[in-house]
Amino acid sequence: MPKKRTAVVSRDKTAPGLDLVSRGRKGPKALFHPSSPASMESLRRTLNRVPEVMVKVTGGGRDPETAEAHIDYIDRKGELEVLTDEGESLKGRDVSEFLVRDWKLDTIINKRNREAPEAGEKDKRAKLVHNIVLSMPQGTPPQSVLAAAQHFARENFALSHRYAMVLHDPATDPKHDKTESGKNPHVHLVVKAVSETGERLYIRKDTLQNWREQFAQALRDHGVEANATPAAIRGRGKSSAKTSMHQHQERIEKWQNGPQDEHTKPPVASTFLQERIGEVFNDVINGVAPDSPGKEILKTTRQWVIEDWKATEQELRNAGFEKDADQVAEFIKSLPSVKSDYDVLKEKILGDTDRFQAALGRVDVVAPVENSPSKGAEHSPER
Repeated sequence: MPKKRTAVVSRDKTAPGLDLVSRGRKGPKALFHPSSPASMESLRRTLNRVPEVMVKVTGGGRDPETAEAHIDYIDRKGELEVLTDEGESLKGRDVSEFLVRDWKLDTIINKRNREAPEAGEKDKRAKLVHNIVLSMPQGTPPQSVLAAAQHFARENFALSHRYAMVLHDPATDPKHDKTESGKNPHVHLVVKAVSETGERLYIRKDTLQNWREQFAQALRDHGVEANATPAAIRGRGKSSAKTSMHQHQERIEKWQNGPQDEHTKPPVASTFLQERIGEVFNDVINGVAPDSPGKEILKTTRQWVIEDWKATEQELRNAGFEKDADQVAEFIKSLPSVKSDYDVLKEKILGDTDRFQAALGRVDVVAPVENSPSKGAEHSPER
């Protein structure tokens, strides 16, 4: 059995952190420290809202065919250049097949001797590869993103785990306009899950934050302003609902404005999203405000964040950094309200019914909210 290797890098102790799970939380603590120049630089990047990096694990193939299909996707079936851990630059329709064979993925799965699951069953096979995306906001020089990604991969995986990467540059990617994320320069990185010495790579939650910090530093080394502050500290929450709606709206508009023929089919909205939207809409019409345990957790986390920011402000004042402390006080005031996915859907329904209906491609869900018999303060989006 392969040895376990958790993908953890040494973390910069001056970087901001937040214990989001209560394990006997001892009270507020400063997020940044005046005694550390590196910590103060990180603080100022956060206060000035320097662009944040994105590092995300998007999945991973559990058999050679799936791994090959993913490489086909990221190199657009041979149209884009693939850079490998051995310094090669590969291009062509057979690159995916070559890498799967070169990495001996079929040998790994044969050793594990675990068959593919039946339809509807959970796939319990270990991953053969990890699919990772490293991204920066629109306007970042794509070649700088690629150079930083190469540095990141060398530091973490060179001489241990085989890897390959592809840059998706909006200027050269033939399918960059298919999704919202395609407008941001990003690198798809495929990493072999088992090293050449048999160690398996495990990616934990903390690993992703460590990787974000590494990638941000690599970008700064290449002259690009980048930050890697945890989202909660910035008052930002992750909303899968908002992302799903936005991306589906883009697909609808692209289909409506594109060429129409017998081979062109309209996008189909997620069944789960449609059902969820129907539930929220019915709650809006009936004036129902359901309990949301997830919302309470978000509120608790936000309270901790504010307490830690106030502790930071006080520590800065004690050290004589009045200007920075004043900026922290303004930052606290500017934190956006806490919103769950439910809140996002509710605001969308109340705020832009017609557009929301078009995005869903459904006529039977949305009715004019103005006709609700119990219109009142309880229908206002939560603040």
